[in-house]
Amino acid sequence: MVDRMDLENNATLLDIACGDGKTATFLAKTMGICVSGIDVGEGMIEAAIRRSKKMRVEDRTDFRVALASKIPYGPNSFNAIISECALCTFVDKDSALVEITKVLKHNGIVGLNDVTVENHDNLDDELRGLLGRVACVADALSSTGYIGLFSTYGFKPISSSVHSDLLYDMARKAKTRARFFRDVGEDQETNSRMDDAIRIIDMIEKQIESGNIGYEMFIFQAK
Repeated sequence: MVDRMDLENNATLLDIACGDGKTATFLAKTMGICVSGIDVGEGMIEAAIRRSKKMRVEDRTDFRVALASKIPYGPNSFNAIISECALCTFVDKDSALVEITKVLKHNGIVGLNDVTVENHDNLDDELRGLLGRVACVADALSSTGYIGLFSTYGFKPISSSVHSDLLYDMARKAKTRARFFRDVGEDQETNSRMDDAIRIIDMIEKQIESGNIGYEMFIFQAK
């Protein structure tokens, strides 16, 4: 995704929902660019800071605990913004887009990897509720929905590509882990939770196979 964003060596980039900083520190190390990251998890940000020191890129990284709806940087701070499998979880996506528009420079680039749901009416009931939110599908948009959202805030789509096979692989690996923890679990509560996880993943796999749930990469440019 970042290769397609065609960033210059002196670019500044924001990673929204950066987690423990794997992507951010990798980009700072390999591309030599300045990368900032925000995440709601304090523990994740602490891990990201530790990772940046271990990789010796603390001079080119900055990590802060923050919401995407309240990005703690000033206007026109970044040449580029990326978000990996995060926007789909935001209930209020418009607030995030307002902030993205604010901190991105003129003609800035946004790279988005995210879950897509083409028709929510075709989801199982549980996937439209709390469990679906945990599984990143209940609040996901369709492919055209993401394009429409960004277009509303003045972005033009540069490219998009479907990578649903990656999502299917992730689901299968998650189910394998859930089965393992269920099989070695020593209490009924753990086993019950793993059974629920396996059941939900089975639903998601069927939705991926039908084409209703997918995984897509988008590149947008601010007008």
